[in-house]
Amino acid sequence: MAVESRSRVLIADEDPAFTLLASETLQRAGFETSVATTTSGALAALERDAPDVVILDADLPGTSAFEVCAHIRGTQGGLDLPIIMVTRHEDTGSVARAFQAGATDFIHKPLLRGTLPLRVGCMLRGRDHIRALRLSEQKYRALLQALPDTIYIVDGGGTVLEHITGDGRGKPLDPAGRQLEDIVPIEIARAARRSMNGAPSVNGAQPSGGSASYEFELGAGDDRRSFEARVRPQPDGTALIVTRDVTERRRAEARIEYLAYYDTLTGLPNRQMFVRETSRALHADGARRTLALLYLDLDRFKRINDNLGRAVGDMLLQAVARRLTRCIRSSDQPRSSTSRPGALPVPVARVGSDEFAVSLGDVSDDAHALSIANRLQLALNEPFECGAHRFVVTPSIGIALYPRDATDVEDLLVKADMAMYQAKEHGRNGITVYGESMAVRSLGRLELENDLRRAVEAGDFQLYYQPKMSLATGTTVGVEALLRWHHATRGWIGPDTFIPIAEESGMIVPLGDWVVRETCKQLKLWAAGGLGYLTVAVNVSLQQFAREDFVDSVLRTMWQYGIKPQQLELEITESLLMRNVDDTTRALNRLRAAGLTLSIDDFGTGYSSLGHLRQLPVDAVKIDRSFVKDLHTGGDDAKICAAIIAMARELNLKVIAEGVEHQEQLNFLREHRCDEAQGYLISRPIAVADLENLLAAGPGIARDAVTRSGQHPRPATR
Repeated sequence: MAVESRSRVLIADEDPAFTLLASETLQRAGFETSVATTTSGALAALERDAPDVVILDADLPGTSAFEVCAHIRGTQGGLDLPIIMVTRHEDTGSVARAFQAGATDFIHKPLLRGTLPLRVGCMLRGRDHIRALRLSEQKYRALLQALPDTIYIVDGGGTVLEHITGDGRGKPLDPAGRQLEDIVPIEIARAARRSMNGAPSVNGAQPSGGSASYEFELGAGDDRRSFEARVRPQPDGTALIVTRDVTERRRAEARIEYLAYYDTLTGLPNRQMFVRETSRALHADGARRTLALLYLDLDRFKRINDNLGRAVGDMLLQAVARRLTRCIRSSDQPRSSTSRPGALPVPVARVGSDEFAVSLGDVSDDAHALSIANRLQLALNEPFECGAHRFVVTPSIGIALYPRDATDVEDLLVKADMAMYQAKEHGRNGITVYGESMAVRSLGRLELENDLRRAVEAGDFQLYYQPKMSLATGTTVGVEALLRWHHATRGWIGPDTFIPIAEESGMIVPLGDWVVRETCKQLKLWAAGGLGYLTVAVNVSLQQFAREDFVDSVLRTMWQYGIKPQQLELEITESLLMRNVDDTTRALNRLRAAGLTLSIDDFGTGYSSLGHLRQLPVDAVKIDRSFVKDLHTGGDDAKICAAIIAMARELNLKVIAEGVEHQEQLNFLREHRCDEAQGYLISRPIAVADLENLLAAGPGIARDAVTRSGQHPRPATR
């Protein structure tokens, strides 16, 4: 027979004939043996030899053999040790005592030598099976305890039979034996009972034998906690109820939702929320309403930031937001029938650095709008106290009316913005109502627009590339293509200057097409030169994406240059994702099916919800630089970045951080498992020749000293 390699058997018996026969028989079968003739000798041999099986004579001299058996069971490791008790053939009473003392089996004298190795081998296999079961139970219990869950096993009557607490946390009171209603909210308990009885769940959506999920809250105030509960009926009539504390996750989601809809500095709605809710107010109750939109800009606000610092400027912006909110009367506000959470609380929004928008309901003429604008202007002319500083700020205000000047809120904002710039050009601290003559704000802007148009036609642009670093390996994994314009007489013109003009004039579409073509052309050259592993990210504008042939145009260009789809990454803003959601999703699905990588640019500044993100075919999110810039100083930005990274990982999205300029920021992002980063700490945007030299220098990423070869000045934006 096959025997466990050299297993040791202790034979404790005073009969020399028995010990001799038993030893010879077992040794021939491949076992090692040791012999003890007294109970004290048996105990010593147990400690000395650590046997795998004990053969113990019930009549062993010394202390009772049954006490020895009980002693073995009480020692560490003794619970699984097989003990075969030896009794005389007529001594049936010893058999009963042997099992009571913990014996595994018994044999009668005289010994049947041929069966002894079989009995011992059977005992060893039984021991190994028990150990495996116990190890398996311990492993799965440890696994359950490592999960952030509490698991209740409940019988058909709703009584808690057992509970396992995740993370090894103990409970002051063992809930076993208590009713389920004492542990979880009554509606969860009732749902569990219905599930065990084969009835549908509370919502009637869960069939018998299926699982159901619920959410509930416990506590009040700061101690209020959020939980998820899953009820899973079992075939034996019991049910598993798994509860998880999701308080921190809910708080993180709420924080990200807040970032999506509100300006974090002033607490006012942001531009996206303002546009959405104002649009809904226009058509509340099915009625088509009139509305005036005011666009306010603080005159010479930049001087405060430059001379006194951003902290003082932020205090002033907060004070302005409070004063504007107080000045709006209930009769001025657009009427809306909506009362859902997240609806516009006040008709004031911060739509830019020092720019605010105000929507005024049921204003049908210029005089009414001018009277309210004048009230706001006078209120802002009152001095502001900001720490040790006292300011008088003046606003330039532009007014546009719906539906006279525009047919949607986005267009109305543009028209009011034009009117505001006209007020600035007339000396600031003024109010201007939009007129058709404001299509171009100034002669200088018109000249720049004409120059931009000629540059688009002549292709007088360049692509610079900013490397992206993998935080796991420290190597360059891709680049972002950034548009640069060197004017023949004005020199380098920053993208923050010419991109808005291109967007408003419609030239952003041919510019965007040029960027895609040049990127594909460069990718083809790199593939031929051994740099085929690089991916290039390209920003897509709203107007460019809105074209019906946009997807076909991108795919044709890739086919023309023979580009692998995974080498091209399209970066799309959150606000773009939320316009014409169905058409946008269809276009994204086509691009994704073709193999392109899709990422959400400037994440956190738009208003896409986490629930919406789960439905979009995107691969990555880029954390906006506004959340990265103060990571090295601590504060809320660090918490926000950590929350965004954590939530993106739950959605299986890659996370890229932009605007990294300090080593502390990079350390934070690496610690929180951000995937990639880009910024001036890693490399400035550089020309293609400089990028190729950088990559030829080694597998790692170049630092500032290497990338100073880019001769254009650092732009105000990308």
